[in-house]
Amino acid sequence: MRIILIAPAVVAVAGIVLVMMLDGSFPAAEPFSIPLFLLFAAGTVVASLLLPRLIIGLRSLRRVILAVALAAMITTGTTIGISAGVMFLEPPELTLLLVVAVMGAAFGLVIEYAVARTLSADALRLRVAAARIAEGDLDARSEVRRADEIGQAARAIDVMASRLQALETKRDSERVARQAFLTAVGHDLRTPLAALRAALDALEDGLAPDPPRYFAAMHKGIEAIRRLADDLFLLARIEAGGLQFERIQADLSELADETVEAMTPVAVQQGVALRVATIGTNLAEVGTSEIARAVRNLLDNAIRHAPPETEVVLELTGHDGGVIVRVSDHGPGFSDELREQAFDGMARTVGTEGRTHGGTGLGLTIARGLVEAHDGRIWIEDGPGGRIALWVPTRT
Repeated sequence: MRIILIAPAVVAVAGIVLVMMLDGSFPAAEPFSIPLFLLFAAGTVVASLLLPRLIIGLRSLRRVILAVALAAMITTGTTIGISAGVMFLEPPELTLLLVVAVMGAAFGLVIEYAVARTLSADALRLRVAAARIAEGDLDARSEVRRADEIGQAARAIDVMASRLQALETKRDSERVARQAFLTAVGHDLRTPLAALRAALDALEDGLAPDPPRYFAAMHKGIEAIRRLADDLFLLARIEAGGLQFERIQADLSELADETVEAMTPVAVQQGVALRVATIGTNLAEVGTSEIARAVRNLLDNAIRHAPPETEVVLELTGHDGGVIVRVSDHGPGFSDELREQAFDGMARTVGTEGRTHGGTGLGLTIARGLVEAHDGRIWIEDGPGGRIALWVPTRT
């Protein structure tokens, strides 16, 4: 209803300005000035209220613009005609004024038709693009380049389509990754279960020549299944944000020594040597078992990919209010594709250059989750070889 106040105010101000400009030039017109402009104000308010309701049913933006322009020109022509009549212009002068007004209105209609045509075409492109996007065609774009509200709406729709397309691509990628991950989990479960079943059948049928050896193999298979179940449970807790642990002030150098000692038997089986290199004091408030697990996963990954008779180095150094733990090996390193996937739980399920594949590849994913739970970060560095580093803050 703001228009009820705005329209009379605008017309009244225009009338006052006009009367001041006339300043007695047309004395006969002055008695009619106030009623005349009040009449114009009332007519303007009525037109402003009725016209939007009348044109809302028009199906073309071009028709809407032309209707508004025509209404404005009729209002202007009526105002000119009545004003000229009130000022008692001579018939030739009045006729000339009306002819000029009609010509100006005609020229204005031509210009407004051209503008309306452009607006209508852009609005049509916008509608077509929105309809295609609604039907699932995320490649559709409006291609409307304007600075006004239609252009802003077009850009918003184009940005929305681009984001939807990116989300669709990401969802497809995640679906493929999830399928590969489930396949890998099934493979990791199927292999030890099949070995357990075969060993159990041999023991039941009395066909096992060396029962203790069979029991040891069964124990190893059960441990593999238990580790996989633990990894899946821990990963579920990390992704659900339910990982809770107590932080204490700890020397990460001592923690690194203990982790290397625990991983030495695995390294010996692979023919790989382990070495710890520390610089200065490396104290930080951490969950010791959680950080030890993250470092152990990095070491396990490095040992698995390091060539025999080579060395895996675990380095610790203070940096930027925290401690950097870096694990490096002499393996083939990480390809560009694998850098993007290494921490996503599917890196070992895809055939990429630079690292061997197979298995679920949960180690690096769990390491990232544990490090980020400490408000730290983990990343892959350039070679030579494989180099992964993590950083945890000294204090929380």
